[in-house]
Amino acid sequence: MVFIVVAVQSGLDNLKQELKKRGFEVVDLETYNYPIDAIVYEGNSFQISHISRNNMPQMTMGQRANYGVFIVNAFGKSINEIEDMLRTRYYSPLFDLN
Repeated sequence: MVFIVVAVQSGLDNLKQELKKRGFEVVDLETYNYPIDAIVYEGNSFQISHISRNNMPQMTMGQRANYGVFIVNAFGKSINEIEDMLRTRYYSPLFDLN
């Protein structure tokens, strides 16, 4: 299992608990000041100021090599959809193969 640190916007407490149950390291978006792999927020806009140099993984740090911060808007998405996005780092397939 890949270790993923997910910063979640305040107010999304149910989502935080579900992500923890599914094995993610969940931290507070507004106050956590260490490297993160992803951000989950909800709303019409994202405050880019929540991402600082301290949150960006080093380009040569083990499992985080060549990673950036993956950003997911949770609005209208199920916990299963969010989990899949976080694990694959994809929003959706480019085309349906069915």
